[in-house]
Amino acid sequence: MPAEAAPAWTFTAEPYFWMAGMKGRVGVRGLSPVDIDVDFGQIFDHIDWSPPPVMFAGEARNGRYALFTDFIYLGLEADGTSPGPLALFSAEANMNTVVWTFGGSYRVFDNGTATLDVLAGGRLWHLDADLTVTGPLAVREASGSQTWVDPIIGVAGDVALGNGFGLHGEADIGGFGLGAHIDWQVQGTLQYRYSDWVTLEAGYRYLAVDYDDDGFVFDIAMQGPIIGARFRF
Repeated sequence: MPAEAAPAWTFTAEPYFWMAGMKGRVGVRGLSPVDIDVDFGQIFDHIDWSPPPVMFAGEARNGRYALFTDFIYLGLEADGTSPGPLALFSAEANMNTVVWTFGGSYRVFDNGTATLDVLAGGRLWHLDADLTVTGPLAVREASGSQTWVDPIIGVAGDVALGNGFGLHGEADIGGFGLGAHIDWQVQGTLQYRYSDWVTLEAGYRYLAVDYDDDGFVFDIAMQGPIIGARFRF
């Protein structure tokens, strides 16, 4: 009996655009955290387009095993307010954010119509923030940067609906006090397989993190519609 052939490697690459609004608190040492709130409907007015945003995901799969990556760079300018003794004072935050998620997964279920993977990995955050608080008597400015990595665990799955359509969902949670206090996300998309090597998808993504260390605060939720095109090789 001939030996069974080893599974072949397949690769996917997906450029996408996430119209992510941002709400929460950002603080750097020397200045109290400021409250910011940018709705995803306003995101085009607040993105710093120089350099432009970069959003890219990819996967390398061999049978039940896979490696994955997801990279985001986003520059954002947001107006807000300063709480505490400077309450109601106007604030401005200029932020350059890098979010890189990476890890591996194992397919625990596959019946030809639906799949379920369990995953583990990490999420690296890097933030450069410049904060300005303007009051009736003075303008206060502070800036800082921070980098940390959160361990994450999660699940991802797909369900075929027929006629080229399908649903994709994923969720993960991490941080656990080793980096952020908590770091989690959920995402759901409707997919359409345009051809054997191109799949289009659109949906919604929510990503939240609560990080606080030595005066640096990044307690933020990012959410909004997401669209992308996945290329399979």
